[in-house]
Amino acid sequence: MNQSDESTSRRARPRAPLSGRSARASARLALALAATLIAGLTSSACKTGPDLSTDYGQTARENYELALGEFADRDWEEAVAYADFVRIRFPFSRYAVEAELLVARAEFAREEYIVAQDAFRQFAKLHPTHKHVRNGWVSYMAALAAHKNSPSNFFLLPPYYQKDQSQLRDAMSELQYFFDHHSGTEMEPYAIKLRDEVNRQLLEHELYVARYYLKKDRPEAAIMRLERAHERYPGIGLDAEVLFQLGLTYLRLEEIELARATFTELQTEHPRHHNGKQAKLYLKYIYDEFGPADPSRPRPDRSPPEPPRPILPKDEYNLNKVEKQKQEQREKKLEERKELRERRYAEPGAAEAKPGKESKKAPEKAPGKEPEKAPGKEPPKGDGEPAKTKAGEPEPSREPEREPPASEKQPPPNDPPPTNVWPENQPDTTQPPRDRDDNSASKQG
Repeated sequence: MNQSDESTSRRARPRAPLSGRSARASARLALALAATLIAGLTSSACKTGPDLSTDYGQTARENYELALGEFADRDWEEAVAYADFVRIRFPFSRYAVEAELLVARAEFAREEYIVAQDAFRQFAKLHPTHKHVRNGWVSYMAALAAHKNSPSNFFLLPPYYQKDQSQLRDAMSELQYFFDHHSGTEMEPYAIKLRDEVNRQLLEHELYVARYYLKKDRPEAAIMRLERAHERYPGIGLDAEVLFQLGLTYLRLEEIELARATFTELQTEHPRHHNGKQAKLYLKYIYDEFGPADPSRPRPDRSPPEPPRPILPKDEYNLNKVEKQKQEQREKKLEERKELRERRYAEPGAAEAKPGKESKKAPEKAPGKEPEKAPGKEPPKGDGEPAKTKAGEPEPSREPEREPPASEKQPPPNDPPPTNVWPENQPDTTQPPRDRDDNSASKQG
């Protein structure tokens, strides 16, 4: 038998079964490994802080040192957990105060700026004699947390100066508190640097809003923004741009003397700035166009426009000014038309036919002839033989039409009927009662 046959017979040979003791031992080992694996997975998935029975120390000092170790390892959650344990379980220990400050530092480090700002502020109120409160470090950190919470730049979003600036104003209020209570401390240079940065961002926001108002053709609103920016944020590094925009807006509103003074200030304070060089050209243009400075030069009317009044109900007792004027003009025109009609109808030849229509006149009598009288019938008033019908019978006589008197004459179709045509029992509401009495008196006369 060769070697290959031996290996084949060895592989085909079945293994001997394990003894009972070895089988039980292997089963226990497998169960122990499975339990260890499950416990490790469970502890890694569900553990959010130190275990109270095994991880925490017995004293406040031990737990505070554990919190400092986790803070040095940049494990902020563990550091907050250990520091909160010290603050809650040992509230009267001196380590409780330090643990409270450590919680604020850990919240700031993990970029929870709103929580950190509130924690630093509360710490300054509760522990005013702490060394970090007296040297101003806690108040400075509260202002820094408010500034960190302000809008920042991101390439997919609008720039920071186009967003809400309430967090920057909150940071400025925290800095104002710092300068009121901790001026002259070792933290003052850092606070001044932070204040300049906050003012620069607020100034950029004011410039953005002023440009927006100028784009929307609202120069008065832009002037208010620019003047406030020039007063509140001096020495930031954008004074030349603010003065240049302010001078251009004054010139746009024809405030010649204010524009001249603004460009002069810009050229004097910032002669090497590119806006200062442009101000020199604008001063030359103002002198050539409007002459030398004249303090008595009339200024344009910059009073705000009066807002429109609300529309009131249209009745005779509650009309606004424009509607009342229109009503008076309409009533005046009606009165003029009425007087013109009455004057035209009261003239001696007013009863004649209107222009454009032929009046019907009776035919003249032929000399020496008289019309024949029909038996039993009176002849017509007009001359000539009466017309005959188809049956040969004379047509019945008709009286010639006569013009109505001036009191019964109909007005033109486009004008309202005169008052003297209406019946006396019908009230006239188009004119005051005094005019109706005059018309009735003239009619009786």
